[in-house]
Amino acid sequence: MSKPRKARSNGGAIATIDAPALPTITRSEANRLLKQRAQELLHEARAQREEHIRQFETEYGRADRIDHTLLKDLQHLQVRFAAIAARQFKYGHDTEPKVSKFTKQLGELIGDLSAHLATERALDLFAPVQERDYLGVGAIVGRKGLDESVLDGYSVVDDLVGPRNVTPTTIDDANEEICLHDEIEPYDDDPARGACAECGQEFELTASAQGQSM
Repeated sequence: MSKPRKARSNGGAIATIDAPALPTITRSEANRLLKQRAQELLHEARAQREEHIRQFETEYGRADRIDHTLLKDLQHLQVRFAAIAARQFKYGHDTEPKVSKFTKQLGELIGDLSAHLATERALDLFAPVQERDYLGVGAIVGRKGLDESVLDGYSVVDDLVGPRNVTPTTIDDANEEICLHDEIEPYDDDPARGACAECGQEFELTASAQGQSM
């Protein structure tokens, strides 16, 4: 709870100014905001992937095939090294490293090294955006889709209707799935406890929730 802030006085009484309260939303409303944010993050990730691909192909050329431009660049580099090796053979190479033994190996070296570096970048660049990393079925979101900062401007309070007053929790570490627990159903034989209709996790229910479920 925020403390009142004292204002300056000009010899008179000291006035107090209360900080404006945050907008209040219920837990179920907060969960809907989290789900909406997960959908936004999914769309942003897909759009960013497409933009990265466009930037890559603008700088380096199309990435869906090995084209003549790429082959020409490699051949140009090989010819340059071969020319250096020829000059060294004719005029000597006392002040620079000898490159003749590397000229024949250049294609293999370029292939091995660039393939390693390019593969790592390409795997990341062209990795598909998996929907399950952002959105799941029902009240499930993925680890990449959970952005709790969307709630920073709100004060989250318990729902007055229904036992839906639990925060999101991880239900599957392997798949990094998080349940928003939109619907908590009280037990018939023990209204003080209930379980999530989505993932089955058990919870203690609030007194107001118990009253509504009776």
